[in-house]
Amino acid sequence: MPKDIEQELDAIFAHHNARVAQARSETAGKTAAAESFTQAAAACLAEVIIPALQQMAEALRQRGVAAKVVSDVDDARIDIPVSRHARLGHGFGGYPYLRARADRHRRQIHFERNTSDGRGGNAVGDYAIADINLESVKALVLDLVRELYGPF
Repeated sequence: MPKDIEQELDAIFAHHNARVAQARSETAGKTAAAESFTQAAAACLAEVIIPALQQMAEALRQRGVAAKVVSDVDDARIDIPVSRHARLGHGFGGYPYLRARADRHRRQIHFERNTSDGRGGNAVGDYAIADINLESVKALVLDLVRELYGPF
C-alpha cells in the first residue's frame, strides 16, 4: 500500500481510538459513581433510615399499634396496621406503610407511603442522601401516623 493510504488510515484510526478510549473512560466514571451511590445508600439505610423507623415502630408499639419494620439491602419500610374499625378499637385493617428505597438512576432515596387498605403507594419525595437524618425520617413517619390516626 502506498504511504499516503497508510498515513490516512493511521489518522482515521487514531481519531477513532481516541473516541473509544473517551467512551470507556466515561463508562468507567459512571460505573464508579453508581457504585459509590450504592454504597452510600446502603449505609444511609442501615445507619439512619432503619434505626429511625425502628425507633418510631417501638414508640407506636408502646401506644398499642402493632407497627413493624421490614428491610432488605435496597429497601426499608415501616408497616402500620390500621383501618377505620381498628381506630375505633375493633376489627382488623390493612397495612399502610412508609417505604424508603434507593433509586440508582436518580441517585436519591425515594420515599413513598400508602395511607389506605389498598395496594400501591404515593410518592412522598426524593431526597439526596446528605439531606436525610433521623429526625427527617421520623417526621415522615409522624406525618403518616397523623394521617392515619389524627382527627377526621
